[in-house]
Amino acid sequence: MLFCADVAAAQLTFTSGDINKTTVVLTGDPSVWGVVVSFAVRDEETNTFFLSKDALIQIKTFTKFHRTVNDGKAFFNKLLKAGARVFAPEELQRATTLGTEYDAQVKEANVAELTRLGGLYLQSLDKIKKEIEQKRNEDIDALIAEKNGDVNKRKGFLGAWNAAQKGDMLTQADGLRTGNASFAQLAFTDGVEVTIDPNSTVLIRASTMDKLDQSVRRDIALVKGSLLTKLTESAKERNNFTFQAGTSESQVRSGKFWASAVEERRVKLSNYDGTMEVSANKRKVKLRSNEGTIVEKGKDPLPPVPLLPSPQLAWDGIDSVIYSDHLNLRWTPVEFATGYKIELCKTKEFNTATNGFSTMLPTLNLQNIELGIIFVRLTAVDKFGLRGMESPAYKILRVEDKLPPAIYVHGWETNRRYTALPHITITGNTEADAELTANGKTAPLDPNGAFSLNITVEQTEKQIILRSTDRSGNTRERLLSIVQIDTNRVTAIEWNCPVDGAALSPTSDEISAKGTAYPSMRISVMHGDQRSAVHTDSQGNWAVSIKQIKGALLTLVFESISDNITVSTKNYQVK
Repeated sequence: MLFCADVAAAQLTFTSGDINKTTVVLTGDPSVWGVVVSFAVRDEETNTFFLSKDALIQIKTFTKFHRTVNDGKAFFNKLLKAGARVFAPEELQRATTLGTEYDAQVKEANVAELTRLGGLYLQSLDKIKKEIEQKRNEDIDALIAEKNGDVNKRKGFLGAWNAAQKGDMLTQADGLRTGNASFAQLAFTDGVEVTIDPNSTVLIRASTMDKLDQSVRRDIALVKGSLLTKLTESAKERNNFTFQAGTSESQVRSGKFWASAVEERRVKLSNYDGTMEVSANKRKVKLRSNEGTIVEKGKDPLPPVPLLPSPQLAWDGIDSVIYSDHLNLRWTPVEFATGYKIELCKTKEFNTATNGFSTMLPTLNLQNIELGIIFVRLTAVDKFGLRGMESPAYKILRVEDKLPPAIYVHGWETNRRYTALPHITITGNTEADAELTANGKTAPLDPNGAFSLNITVEQTEKQIILRSTDRSGNTRERLLSIVQIDTNRVTAIEWNCPVDGAALSPTSDEISAKGTAYPSMRISVMHGDQRSAVHTDSQGNWAVSIKQIKGALLTLVFESISDNITVSTKNYQVK
């Protein structure tokens, strides 16, 4: 970093290579470099930036404001834990949008707009705080966050069952039930989520909040059916959570558990995180992570049983693209599994309407798949009927068959690549069932549609035409060009001082150099204890400037970023 004047004069000049360092010094946040640059005046000839006294004052004002907004983001998380999703959902959504828009304007370095948005964001947080303070004394406990199909609620233990709506509030003594092919999710104020499966009935037997420390005493009963419960870390640690199903009662210190009940006759419990102490018939067992138990009426709980591992789909990666409305799912069999449960949902969190399937075989033929994205989750079921560990959420994207297959090439930002290597490997993906050719010759694909091509680099520009054709005859082409890097062009350098072979004779305090190489190159400068680096622009142009040190060696290193190799090194003696 170079100073045009002393610090007291509050004027600052820095090179392009020092943008991040200067931003950290001035603001403490490297991500706002665009804002710092927006206040600066750029000297294109030397590729340096100048900040005036007024500009530094403006940056100081922005920094103070930006820190205030960032403090607001930390406060935002506290508001979430305090129940903002239930007490102030509309203002919470507004604050979330404002925060996202603020970050976008910081990236765009639009100071006027980010100042406006940041002010509105802080005002919105204050409104959320006031709404929570006003409503925390109200008897509000759980929100029906999602529902699909026939879902009913009951107000009080003796109330009548009536149709439930998304957004309805439930308190202690209330109940919720789902019909055939229906689904509901309860979101409690303290971070507990209960996903209720079809044909299930759940009662909130008790739920009271201590207004001083926000601790919750909760008692939930599963009358029949099944549910999946998730707790945040704070909810797991701070809540006195009792769960009842059939004749069993559990003290919950778990972050995630599944339960199934056939009224009072038979209860199945699978614990995925933390611990559950299950009591029945005056006996108690403790479930640790990935353990389950069975409780039958009039009997002791079954000793803890290890849960089965999750099935894995028989394809690489999490994402898959399909072009038809059917798909044969296949997965690796799980030892000792007596069956499998497959769930399909529109959201990765499986917190909206879910379609469930059961099978005894490690395969399932899905039919009538809608256009768009669906997520698939699998679990294995053991001989006790316990649901095992969940698989990752696999994403399946179905697109219309009229679309030509996509051709993805890894590591190519554009369709032209400059290289100093004698050989390069082109890797990528296309549709798994497509036929791929490269300059008319068939290119083999693996079962996931991945390909790899070994190309010899030639002195003249070489073109590769990739053509992918799917089973419906839809075709897409992609033209790639490979250009060999000429070291003579790379090392053609213009200096601001006389050059005699490898000797430089500076005529000023600054030594500047520029040239035209190739895109995606980095030029590093070393002179005495000084270090600097610049990248070429889209045309291959570059320029550097550094303070001269008499008698010291000056070295320029030219690197190909895409190849990750040094193309050339030039050394000069400074007289």
